[in-house]
Amino acid sequence: MIANDKNEAAKKSTSVVAAIKKLMSKIGTLHLAVLLAIFSLFITYICVAPPTDLPNWPLYKVNTRIWQSLERFGKHVKPYHLRLLTSASQHFESRVLFLITYLEVPEILHKSGKPLSCEELKMLADEGTAEPVNLPYLCRVLHAAAHFDFLVEVDDHKYELSELGKYLVKSHPKSLNGYVQMVAGDEAFIIATALSRSIFTGNSGFKETYREELLKHMVSDPVFQEIFDRGMADNARLVAPAIIADYPSFGSCKHICDIGGGVGSFLYSVLEYYSYGIKGTVFDLPDVIEGAKKFMKEKEVAGDKIALQVGDFFKTIPNMGCDCYLLKDILNNWSDEASTNILNNLFAVIPKGSRILIIERVLHTGGAAEEMFKAQMDLTMMAFNPSDSRLRTEEEMYFLLEQSGFVEPQTYSTRAGYSIIESFPAKQVKQT
Repeated sequence: MIANDKNEAAKKSTSVVAAIKKLMSKIGTLHLAVLLAIFSLFITYICVAPPTDLPNWPLYKVNTRIWQSLERFGKHVKPYHLRLLTSASQHFESRVLFLITYLEVPEILHKSGKPLSCEELKMLADEGTAEPVNLPYLCRVLHAAAHFDFLVEVDDHKYELSELGKYLVKSHPKSLNGYVQMVAGDEAFIIATALSRSIFTGNSGFKETYREELLKHMVSDPVFQEIFDRGMADNARLVAPAIIADYPSFGSCKHICDIGGGVGSFLYSVLEYYSYGIKGTVFDLPDVIEGAKKFMKEKEVAGDKIALQVGDFFKTIPNMGCDCYLLKDILNNWSDEASTNILNNLFAVIPKGSRILIIERVLHTGGAAEEMFKAQMDLTMMAFNPSDSRLRTEEEMYFLLEQSGFVEPQTYSTRAGYSIIESFPAKQVKQT
């Protein structure tokens, strides 16, 4: 077994060296060095571009192809047994990521502005916890976090934030602090382990854990509701710039209704981009709208700019006079039957000349690495959402729209990995 692994690694190493020698013989050593230098500068520019920058489509495509190629290359040169060992222990990386986020290590380091020792971090972390942190265990977690590139361990055994770790700071323009706590927290970890039961029962991991589905549970668990809302808000803020830029037709809307819009973070981003020249309405369940009120208060958004409407899209959707209806990350949470119910209720009230915009990750529309991320998201659907919730293909999305009376679907790709499916009602309903 060991001999086979060594032979396999040796063959890969030999083939890589041979390829490099062949390339050098063709273009010359000096030319190769110049090309590598230019390539390195290009990669550096892409990787360290300001977090608020949105690369143009050609640069985005080049960037995507480069890092996907590098990932594939890394897999090919890494021995198979090491790949399996890494995958088997991947959950520990997720645990470390959650622990430093939960203990607010990134926030502490960001505010300090200088490297801190394990002892200094423990003292400051203890101020925000109900019980003191165990020092030896904290030091070991911080050491692991440095190996996972969340932190940087400097020479005098102190820690500072890595470029990756800066995305865990709440004030970062693309912060994923809330999202990490939602998908890597203790609750999420327990729910994910319940998939070993779900594979037999067909229930979600959430139902196997809590004996009820996610939405029902959150009504009685405000803490989990807040974690969920913060995670979804982080995701919306992260992807909004690319979605807005890649669907300029948002600018032609007069009144946007975000159906199941959560706390309103995505709609807020759209309307802010257009300087509130567009009206907006968030439609969601009562407890979610309470969270939306807090969000709008934090953002200092007046009710005449974004209205909040309580309701249940499974029962009825009121005619709110909108000409653009959003369903972002909604249908992937539900079965085909439930999704058709939502679309039917929307079709019943959609005003004349209006359009529907379904914004979701659609399968088989991206590169290998993007599709791998979608596969992980699909497993998240299995863990958190009711049975038969899933990511769908473009053909499956079009079929659902057709079944509910919507026609002329058209898909727009975005640099956020999301697709926007635009469609119109087959028969226009007069506005009352």
